[in-house]
Amino acid sequence: MPGSSLYRNTLKMSSSNILMYFVPVIVTPILTRLYAKEAFGEWGVFSSVIAILGVGMFWGYENAIVKAHDEADARHTGLLCILTSSITLLLTALVFTVGSAAGLPFFQSFPEKGLLFAYLVVYALYIILYNFCNRQEKYNVLAISHVILGGSQAVLRITFGLIALTAVNGLILGTMLAQVLNVLFILFCLYEFLKVSNWKGVSLQRIKELFRLNSRFPFFDAPASVMAFAAFQSPTLILSQYFSKADIGCFSIVIQLLLMPMSFIGTAMGKVYYQQLCRAQGDKAAIQEVSQKVVNTVCVISILPLLFLAAGGDYVLVKFLGDKWTTAGNVALCLAIWSFPTVLSQPLIPLYRTLDKQKNLLIFNAFYFIGGVGAITLGCLTTKNLYLILLSFSLVTAVCKFCMFSDLLRLCELRFRNLNKYALCIWTVSLVLLCFRLAEIPSITDPGIGFHSIFEPFEPTTAQ
Repeated sequence: MPGSSLYRNTLKMSSSNILMYFVPVIVTPILTRLYAKEAFGEWGVFSSVIAILGVGMFWGYENAIVKAHDEADARHTGLLCILTSSITLLLTALVFTVGSAAGLPFFQSFPEKGLLFAYLVVYALYIILYNFCNRQEKYNVLAISHVILGGSQAVLRITFGLIALTAVNGLILGTMLAQVLNVLFILFCLYEFLKVSNWKGVSLQRIKELFRLNSRFPFFDAPASVMAFAAFQSPTLILSQYFSKADIGCFSIVIQLLLMPMSFIGTAMGKVYYQQLCRAQGDKAAIQEVSQKVVNTVCVISILPLLFLAAGGDYVLVKFLGDKWTTAGNVALCLAIWSFPTVLSQPLIPLYRTLDKQKNLLIFNAFYFIGGVGAITLGCLTTKNLYLILLSFSLVTAVCKFCMFSDLLRLCELRFRNLNKYALCIWTVSLVLLCFRLAEIPSITDPGIGFHSIFEPFEPTTAQ
């Protein structure tokens, strides 16, 4: 049954996430005491750029590996991904070279440019190998790789923090080296597959045909994904031009913590869901059955961050991070509305790819991008109050994500009445409670209070 295998395979992939879920709980308060907020600000800018480039560097063709009809086409699609990612890296290097030569502040002050391109090369290999593992249902390998990635990243970051590394940002270097170890592990596990694959039978003509046959990915899927990630990551980049690195560091770490439930099980379920949708081959009953299972699960998972914060978790968050992160709780409250529909809709997005409805995804993500970036930009131009800026961003993007969720339900022939009624009650109570908590933030109820009067210590609001 597709439903039971969905849970079984999701459990395999998320079993490592269950273990690694506790790693940030243990490691984050250590890192926030070892590193200054400025270091987290640099990491926030760095991670925003690699996230946007990482999701668009294959032009969407990485998703075609799982969907390929046979192993020969899967190998050709993998080579196509290597080609597209190489072109993207060359264009990125050109942009950074020109931007730095032109004296543009963003490119001149960008942290660790060399590590940026090294990371992107390693990340490209990781994504290609990851999709081959997903295609072959090697979920145990993927589960172990998550442990290696998360565990080694934690150890390396703490180590660099303890030795007070100054030549390079330890948060960035630790992430880079952890990804290298992860790729080496997956390569080792796929060695036999790569060895027996008929790479000598590669056909340039077939690569061209697959480029054309899967044209929906670069024309609709890739732009939609880039806009979604750009809308998610752009706030960090835009805010970095108006506020200090310390402020950006606070924003960046809160974002990571709010998305824990999605990394905990939502991402793993989305990968397995996509694989099962491809196997269903258009069977509406099978698609509806497996979709119902996913919806029932994410309806509960998605509300957890919001419910936690609305019930007073913002105070716990401040204690968790340390004394110098006193404003993180209010930042988290403002972003809670954004996190809820984001976690809710993300695992269901593979439905668009399976049903060749990437155009719908492109439209929704276009509104998400325009609304999110527009809200942040307008806020930065009209106020210095970060809370109001983030709250506006949350409300606009939440509406876009809820509309997408409604469209996804329609495509798998489900309705809101099919949702778990207990989950809907928890949604309502949590949102009402959050509204009361937001009203307690002085700078929201009193527009006269500016951002820099409540964020200490004050730092000049010049571009970093």
